[in-house]
Amino acid sequence: MYSIKERVFLVLEYHRLQESTTATRRSFQARFNVPKGPDAKTIRTLFAKFQRTVRVTDDLVGNVGRKQTAVTPQNVETVSGIIQQNPMASVRRTASEAGLKRSSMQKILRKSLHMFPFKIQTHHSVPERAVQQRDDFANQMLTMIDSEGFDVGCIWFTDEAHFHLNGFVNKQNWRFLGVPKIHTGVK
Repeated sequence: MYSIKERVFLVLEYHRLQESTTATRRSFQARFNVPKGPDAKTIRTLFAKFQRTVRVTDDLVGNVGRKQTAVTPQNVETVSGIIQQNPMASVRRTASEAGLKRSSMQKILRKSLHMFPFKIQTHHSVPERAVQQRDDFANQMLTMIDSEGFDVGCIWFTDEAHFHLNGFVNKQNWRFLGVPKIHTGVK
């Protein structure tokens, strides 16, 4: 944000004025004719960087963003072992066991292990007899429509529902971790 000339001035003035951020800011405003100078934190940070590296330039190479320390081969291996032992465990529980943050755990699962949460799909198997009955019904309806001029708008179609007599089970909370299937179009 500040030029090299302005940075050098800030470091030298801060040192000359015995590390007074207020006096340094005022001197900066007068020297560069600006209404508002850098805040105290910026001045202190720049001076500390100069003391540490003897430079005032922005060395952005290697300093951009946060360092990625949680996604290491060791952590990936640990998480993979935990998931293999208990694939139904929640991300929070698995992260706790691995000693990682939940967000780091999600990065490892998605980017390193290519695993995603899937919702369990429940469905009933259809017996062979029912398949034959459905086929017969469909053929009978087609015959009625063709020959008798049956009005299809008079049919009420309803969805099936499954009721639990022993309590409610919330399927929204049923998740498991897995690798996505590749759909080839072949059945």
